[in-house]
Amino acid sequence: GPAKRALKARDGHCVWPGCERPASWCDGHHLVHWIRGGSTDLDNLVLLCHRHHWKVHEGGWQLVKTDDRDIVPIAPTITFGRGPD
Repeated sequence: GPAKRALKARDGHCVWPGCERPASWCDGHHLVHWIRGGSTDLDNLVLLCHRHHWKVHEGGWQLVKTDDRDIVPIAPTITFGRGPD
């Protein structure tokens, strides 16, 4: 639809830093998921290729948009609980 065309025109390719996979290989990703109150407007959407979309949804990575509109990936944090006493 029109939103996807606008997203592809704006981003042009996967927005993950260093990735140049073309828009035709990408899908829209909500920076703040709609379940958590994220909007479906273009300010909350970016293009991600399948690999990077998987990293966010299944791999625990997060994407943050800076005030300068740059996209910064944040690696998953590993927390270690205490073992049995």
